[in-house]
Amino acid sequence: MSAYQVTFFKTLLSSDGHPFKCLQQRIDISDAQNPAQAVEAASKEFEAFYGCPWKLHADSIEVIAADPQ
Repeated sequence: MSAYQVTFFKTLLSSDGHPFKCLQQRIDISDAQNPAQAVEAASKEFEAFYGCPWKLHADSIEVIAADPQ
């Protein structure tokens, strides 16, 4: 099993109209077999916290393998 950091972002427009990624939530998953499983676990946790599908609060996900140290 591997550890992953799953980050949810919402793309917003700045005051001058340029898009930027706004952090919505960062969730650490400590026991996933692969990145896809980490996203699934983090999505469930995100949805339990907000009480609705994650896509209502975010529109992209970034997955990073956590440092094993």
